[in-house]
Amino acid sequence: MPRANEEWVRALADDGGAGESAWRELRALLVAGLQRILSPRGIANDLCEDFAQETMLRIRGRLGAFRGESRFTTWALSIATRVAFDELRHKRWKDVSFDAVSADAKTPLVFEPSIEASQDRRLVRERVLTCLREVLENDLSDKQRAVLVAELNGMPQAEIARQLGMNRNALYKLSHDARKRVKEHLARAGISELDVLWVFE
Repeated sequence: MPRANEEWVRALADDGGAGESAWRELRALLVAGLQRILSPRGIANDLCEDFAQETMLRIRGRLGAFRGESRFTTWALSIATRVAFDELRHKRWKDVSFDAVSADAKTPLVFEPSIEASQDRRLVRERVLTCLREVLENDLSDKQRAVLVAELNGMPQAEIARQLGMNRNALYKLSHDARKRVKEHLARAGISELDVLWVFE
């Protein structure tokens, strides 16, 4: 019989043999769950073991925060999944420099023409891209533009903050202000979010 939520919390909080047994059982469940999620993506099993270990440290510190709104194992696996994807993102970007990712910010923006689009969509796309080019080149500071370009190229905010020596809140504000200016510029030109989505869908 699987453990009920209260049993998990009670057993994991135990300092004796029952606690050790529960932590071993949880570790096995986390490793198996991570392997199901990550193996099809080509992630090695030993990394799943590492992610499970890191997850158990986090759960140990957050055990009192479990509110019982889902099954305990579902909650634990959701933490493990976040840990895994955060670590994999970090590894992917660890050797990529911010300067390389944001290099496009230093050159005039060029957008490839869309050959397949209808004439209507091509006209709206040209208007949207012209507007984007104007705001990116004229209304943003060099730093705002570089951060926005790095984000658009997929670099996570945590990695941008680390490489720029900024705290996450300062980076969030910089990025938020840049996006707000872009949105306001588009709105002044009569371009809605739906227009942008329609052009790029």
